[in-house]
Amino acid sequence: MIKKLNPRHLERLLNNKCDVKLYQEGLSEEGEPLTSLNLENEKCRFVEKTKIIINADGKKVELVGKVILLGDIAPNIKKINGGEVIINDSKYEIYQASRPRNPDGSIHHTTLELM
Repeated sequence: MIKKLNPRHLERLLNNKCDVKLYQEGLSEEGEPLTSLNLENEKCRFVEKTKIIINADGKKVELVGKVILLGDIAPNIKKINGGEVIINDSKYEIYQASRPRNPDGSIHHTTLELM
């Protein structure tokens, strides 16, 4: 029998504070992206690992790490399109996001890959 993953195992690894800003589609009147979610001082795990990938357009993209946040940070947003994360006074762009699920369908954590 498969059990639900215990979030306490991940909680002890959340040792950084980060600010997360998620964007929605479209631009404001000033030409800036519209913000759909703004989280401040969120506990997270930041893993720095450089990785170079080729995106669908054939461009080389350098990923510098990923941020892991406990639970679903954006339950009202179906697909996370982009945004930015600030950790230790460094600003990173979100390349892609994933939300692994528990066997019962609830979301265990949110992973944001950064570039």
